[in-house]
Amino acid sequence: LSFVNPNFQQGPKEFNAYYLPYSAGILWAYASQFPEISEKFELCEFIWKRDDLAEVLKKIGKHDIVAFSTYVWNKSYNYAVARRINELNPHCVIMFGGPEPPVEKSDIFERYPFIDIVVKQEGELTFKEVLDHYELRDFENVPGLLINHNGKVYETAKRERIDNIDVVPSPYLTGVFDKMMAENPEVEWNSVLETNRGCPYQCTFCDWGSLTYNKVKKFSLCRVTDELEWMGQHKIGFISIADANFGIFPERDNLIADKLIEIQKNYNCPNAYTISWAKNQKQEVINIVKKLINNGARLGLTVSVQSLTDNVLEIIKRKNLGVNQIEDIFEQCDKENIPLITELILGLPGE
Repeated sequence: LSFVNPNFQQGPKEFNAYYLPYSAGILWAYASQFPEISEKFELCEFIWKRDDLAEVLKKIGKHDIVAFSTYVWNKSYNYAVARRINELNPHCVIMFGGPEPPVEKSDIFERYPFIDIVVKQEGELTFKEVLDHYELRDFENVPGLLINHNGKVYETAKRERIDNIDVVPSPYLTGVFDKMMAENPEVEWNSVLETNRGCPYQCTFCDWGSLTYNKVKKFSLCRVTDELEWMGQHKIGFISIADANFGIFPERDNLIADKLIEIQKNYNCPNAYTISWAKNQKQEVINIVKKLINNGARLGLTVSVQSLTDNVLEIIKRKNLGVNQIEDIFEQCDKENIPLITELILGLPGE
């Protein structure tokens, strides 16, 4: 089996920087810990950049299973690769996941007839069970799927969220990317750091805002700090912290910030990182931002004000901080020399 999870080159061309395919890697990290998977399936390729289509087909066109991790930045490429694989190798099981496949559309397989299976929401347990059922192709017994039945959608049972996410091993710490990195020593790798999953808010414009994901589940602090240490040792150039609300757990997130500062001092990397801050900015969040800036971080505090129109906010299930609270944050950040950033979405429903 192989994975397709390409991203764009990041930053100036001379950096030759690319993201490690984290969302694909964590699927394999979970599945391959089971002997019935690791002894039966061979992981062949991660497609992590936009190579020429003919070159990609040479690598993975004849494989039994190809799994596509699909986002807005790679969906067109993924669909093109999958379509060609299906033409060349109709027996290949083509599986899609990620936030981009239109799982709410009843005609999804009429639009994309080359897709066999779409995984809804969290993928680790579902992916492993798809491999369990591969030989008999009885995927109808796997929760969390949309299956292509001659262009019609067959939806399997609902998949519950993973309660204890520490059952999912880290792809970094288990060596999933070691071979790929060794074969591409000229690349400056970027990494995704996932310290928790979920978001307590329901904003309808945001993939995090799905009601299914409203409870925040935490990876162990030890795992997170070990991953940061790995990133330092492997000279990761840029880290994207994938939490929806960093700072929502002030004590824990302060310790993670301390570890980030530590690896920068010890390994002179990452060069930069990005953070999505907790939406309800309290003093604890401002203190974390200030600490990171005082230790050389080039970032600011994001005050997310998507709209100031009450009707729009109601439609998008968004509740902003009160105007007085926002003014207090502005004054405090100005006093502390903390740069402020805001986000506006133009053309929201009701505008």
